[in-house]
Amino acid sequence: MEFEVVVKNRRSVRLFEERVVPDDILLKLVEHASLAPSPGNLQPWEFIIVKNKELIEKIVSTTYSGNVKTSSPQAWIKSASAVIVVCYLPRPVSARYGDEGRVPGLLGLGAAIENLLLSAVNMGLGACWVSGFRPEELSKVLNLPKGSEPISIIPVGYPKEIPDAPPKLPVDQISTIIK
Repeated sequence: MEFEVVVKNRRSVRLFEERVVPDDILLKLVEHASLAPSPGNLQPWEFIIVKNKELIEKIVSTTYSGNVKTSSPQAWIKSASAVIVVCYLPRPVSARYGDEGRVPGLLGLGAAIENLLLSAVNMGLGACWVSGFRPEELSKVLNLPKGSEPISIIPVGYPKEIPDAPPKLPVDQISTIIK
């Protein structure tokens, strides 16, 4: 697919068909994510691909809707074929850059997540960047080692419904050219 088409067609998909996404495609999404820039090329990330429906149910129980951490879980996630949990591994970044490395490290994760989301569109998949979850609970559900911080939950599947594009600010309102 042409790059501009991929970028313009990326949506937060929250309803999926009952079709299994093959492992090789899920691994290709992670490969594309891993090509993102990171501070010092340290690649401080881990991608946990979960296909087990019982475990996905437990992951969903750590989520919440909106900004209220006690609100209902995001049950729609259960319709995804797989969930990719993106974790930050701060140790290599802080070893090289100290506390100053945290923000660049997290920005690298953001770039990796966007690569994953664009790759999903290119492969005919849908995905959504979910940040409404309780990290401590998710860490326990996945039995993450100390030092691995869950940053995002990405449900992935074949879209049953693709939402309309949300309104975006015009480029002239968000940019400045200095000559």
